[in-house]
Amino acid sequence: MAWAEERTRVAVGRNVNVSGKLIFHEPVRIEGRFRGEVRSVELVVVGEEGMIEGKVCAPRLLIMGELRGDVVGCDRVVLGPRAKFFGNIETRNLTVSEGAHLDGNVRMTRVSVDKTAVSTDI
Repeated sequence: MAWAEERTRVAVGRNVNVSGKLIFHEPVRIEGRFRGEVRSVELVVVGEEGMIEGKVCAPRLLIMGELRGDVVGCDRVVLGPRAKFFGNIETRNLTVSEGAHLDGNVRMTRVSVDKTAVSTDI
């Protein structure tokens, strides 16, 4: 998966616990534990050691770790081979790798998500 190699800014590092609302205008990676809402106009990556509990809104989402909550406004969601997802996904494209765990509801949309439509207002 080329997304795993895409250059991203680490927003929450390993061994870090953060809660709140994170808003980005660039690709971002979560390596630690985050509780709250993450919004980006680009890519959001949940690293293998990362965990998000809350809501994620971004055009592209790659889950390599764990996400518990809601995924909205995504054009493409990819669950890597060790991903664990619990919650609701709304996306146009969903890829679930062999070995990934998906427990929740999936709603496939037909309309592509425009990056500018993902609000990053505070």
